[in-house]
Amino acid sequence: MPREHFRLLPVLRNKLRGFSLVEVLLVVVILSVIIGVCLYALNAAQVAFNLTLAQRNLQSEVGRTIGWIVKDTRQAVSWDIADNNPTPDYIKFRQVTGWDTVNNTFSLSSNHIEYTYNAVAHTITRRDIGGTTREWILNNVFASPFFTIDSSGGIVALNAVDLRTSKQLVITIFGQSSVLNLPDTTYSLTERVQIRNG
Repeated sequence: MPREHFRLLPVLRNKLRGFSLVEVLLVVVILSVIIGVCLYALNAAQVAFNLTLAQRNLQSEVGRTIGWIVKDTRQAVSWDIADNNPTPDYIKFRQVTGWDTVNNTFSLSSNHIEYTYNAVAHTITRRDIGGTTREWILNNVFASPFFTIDSSGGIVALNAVDLRTSKQLVITIFGQSSVLNLPDTTYSLTERVQIRNG
């Protein structure tokens, strides 16, 4: 029995010697590849998350902007917008407060609501002009927002003549947002508002 024990000893010694340099290098290469793939996957997931977050924020901002304008203009009268020199970048109007039974027309607020598009800053500024002027700035707008319908039914840049005829305001908000090291994300909404005729 002791002889067998001594015969196994050289075999065990060979197995316990360790790894060769080639084996160690092979393991290092395999681990490097696995870590590289994992880092690439994590980076791709972070980029996708950032892009999705930017798109959702932009959609929310565009929706909020068009919501403000639609809500306000539904309370306007077409001739009042037309009388205040509307352009594709500017509208101004008073909101309807009721019906004047003596003159058979809408009663209008003494305050004005004004929307101004700034192409340099990519913003729309909403002003509530009255006793105290209040101002809201809506960001990431990259095109003139105001249009109307012409006599042939086509969408044209906002002007007083076509607005008086069609009594429709077409609002298009084209939003654009930048994400670091990624292509810009864009989103647009269009809403057609039938304006009251007083």
